[in-house]
Amino acid sequence: MDISLVKIRKCTAYDLGEVIKIERSSFKYPYPPPVLYNYLSSIFLVAEEDGKIVGYAIGDNERNIIVSIAVHPDYRRRGIGKRLLESVLEKMRGTVYLQVRKSNRDAIGFYIKMGFVKEKILKSYYMDGEDAILMFKRIN
Repeated sequence: MDISLVKIRKCTAYDLGEVIKIERSSFKYPYPPPVLYNYLSSIFLVAEEDGKIVGYAIGDNERNIIVSIAVHPDYRRRGIGKRLLESVLEKMRGTVYLQVRKSNRDAIGFYIKMGFVKEKILKSYYMDGEDAILMFKRIN
């Protein structure tokens, strides 16, 4: 796959069906569709290749957080997540935060590579009792 053929654009309500499928294939406890719908007015981007949604990222400017980022399992490790995260961060300023499952070593490594720093452990952050790691990155 040629990463230059992947288009990053604003998510529309029409895209949500595919975003929901990616969300469900990526997370143990996916966001319910109404929650994703409510983020349409935020920084909500999708990655599209040949007309197919292959990933998405959501940034919330009001709370300065990365809400969620996911790439379809068949399209991972090709630079799509990096492009999505960079595109969201271009639209944010100040200190941007995110939470990641303590067990998600791949995501933690990805965020560190993208310049995020571990700040602290959030005990029992997730519904199943798993801890989260709060990470941040300063954006000029």
